[in-house]
Amino acid sequence: MNNANMNGLDAGSLGMGSLSMTSIVVSTIAYFVAAYFIKRHLVEMGIPKGTTRGMVIFIGAAAVSYGVAWVVGLVVG
Repeated sequence: MNNANMNGLDAGSLGMGSLSMTSIVVSTIAYFVAAYFIKRHLVEMGIPKGTTRGMVIFIGAAAVSYGVAWVVGLVVG
């Protein structure tokens, strides 16, 4: 049996596990960076702290995180 080919994948190529891990790590970092900058922007605008502001930060940061994970999937995959 050829050791260079395991389950139809070349030994040098990225498997699905490393692709998933890369997108998880990068999108997690992007989430916290986006949340920080969105929160800072809303504070500068004078938006009071509350549920609505928290949801705007969460949804905005989650959208950025999903977008970054999609781009990483395109680039790496």
